[in-house]
Amino acid sequence: MSEVRYGKMTGLHATIAFRSRVRIAGNEIVKRKRTPLWLFLFVCVCTIAGFCSATDIYITPTGTAQGVCTTSPQPPSWFNTASNWGSGSAQIGPGTTVHLCGTISTPLTAQGSGSNGSPITIFFESGASITAACGGSGCLNAAGLSYIVVDGGTACGWSSMMQGACNGTIKSSTATPSGSTFGIVATTCSNCEFRNLNIGPFFQAVAYGAYPTGDVRGIEGGGGSGTWLVHNNIITYASSAIVYIPSTSNDTALQVYNNVTANINSSVDISNNNNGTMNAALIHDNHFGSTAVWDQTGCSDHHNSLHAFAYTTTNNNIQYYNNLIDGNWGTCSTGGLFIEGNGSVNNNVTVFNNLWNIASYTQMNNGIVYISAGGSVRFYNNTILGLMQSGDVCLGVLGLTGASIYMENNIISGCNTLLSNGTGSNISLFTDVDYNVYGWNTSSPWTDQNIPVWYSTISSWRAHCSCDIHSTFGAASNYVGLNSSGVPSSSSPAVGAGATLTGLAALNYDITGTAPERAAPWNCGAYTLRSAPPNPSNLTATVP
Repeated sequence: MSEVRYGKMTGLHATIAFRSRVRIAGNEIVKRKRTPLWLFLFVCVCTIAGFCSATDIYITPTGTAQGVCTTSPQPPSWFNTASNWGSGSAQIGPGTTVHLCGTISTPLTAQGSGSNGSPITIFFESGASITAACGGSGCLNAAGLSYIVVDGGTACGWSSMMQGACNGTIKSSTATPSGSTFGIVATTCSNCEFRNLNIGPFFQAVAYGAYPTGDVRGIEGGGGSGTWLVHNNIITYASSAIVYIPSTSNDTALQVYNNVTANINSSVDISNNNNGTMNAALIHDNHFGSTAVWDQTGCSDHHNSLHAFAYTTTNNNIQYYNNLIDGNWGTCSTGGLFIEGNGSVNNNVTVFNNLWNIASYTQMNNGIVYISAGGSVRFYNNTILGLMQSGDVCLGVLGLTGASIYMENNIISGCNTLLSNGTGSNISLFTDVDYNVYGWNTSSPWTDQNIPVWYSTISSWRAHCSCDIHSTFGAASNYVGLNSSGVPSSSSPAVGAGATLTGLAALNYDITGTAPERAAPWNCGAYTLRSAPPNPSNLTATVP
């Protein structure tokens, strides 16, 4: 396995002290007034460069004082005017923090970029929101810009398996808007960051009820260059929570982490339809909840928590890890993870430490996890728990050509078919499939659709695939020995049954991302043997 290194970027701060100089004039000692270093540097930079933007700008619904926004507050129209952005001392530019106060009912469109080390920050003060008729241009638009930070003001979202409430809100002013409605539009936004926000609701979907006439998205964007970060947000009531469109020939910008979604049709869409080449993406430590409110007669829209697709251009090196997928999935599910496309266009996809623990669904159209159109798919230490509903499939692979499939240390339980090799995928691609724990199945745990043949015993499956030599299977409903949160009991066959894997640093810990580090031999599944922190199941959201 190739090694992947992770690192954390930390800020460096230096403090420099200066002594006052002393001038002797006759018998009189005169001390010069000390000039703070920061002021000296500020003056020098502003003088040499010829510009310094405002440090703080305050925006209120009408331009009158509200909350902490009392210093020369401006209305939204001022923010949306290009002449108020630039290098002047009263303009929005690099290093400016734009403070939002109150309920702003006009969509905001940023007119300029920050710079490296001096981003423009749009900051939501306590109780602030953009509640507007957003349309396809978004409640907040930062398209084509760079070094923009949008901050809800209070750390929130999903962290270490715990959920915290957010402060700043971006949502639609109507429950059922017509046409496309987007929360944030940030296409080709380079080095941009969106954090600590309540995003939504945008369309109050009700199962088999009214359906939007256009796209409804929480955040739409693409990296351009640098980074494109979405983290610590709660996103509700949108057909797509996060849509990312690769926009360059070497797009490595996307990172999505510590978010919560609920009542979303699709949580993270990597939508690469002849746009660019994605060469890295990290989707981790998120909680993706219920989708059932988007059910429609005939299932015109299928639900996915994680969806990546490509057809002629490619998505490379996507990593999905430490994610919890649960809730009510209704009747129109495609999969909790759906990798889609033509040929080997999703390359080196790595999926580890995820838990699919879906509380309710009528059927899974393709499989709880469904991987097609990939090369070198790696699937380690995941837990998939099905409900034995309508011929459901826990894990399906389809149409993989020229791929290698690595599947180790997983717990797969509770589906009519636990593992399906679909039409067009040669079983010889199962390069390293072993050390898995399979459980709770009626009569056909494994299938190869190319023949097609269903295999009812693990010995017959081993003989066919030349895999799963060290794996185990039990037909009892409680065979895998997990509690309702997916944590194994001390007597679970998953305890100590895994291979010791190295190379992915985050894989050394379980889904919580915290100590204790996995001890050899490893457990199968997403958890080490210990109590999990409490976490909500059937996550839903209530429209304010």
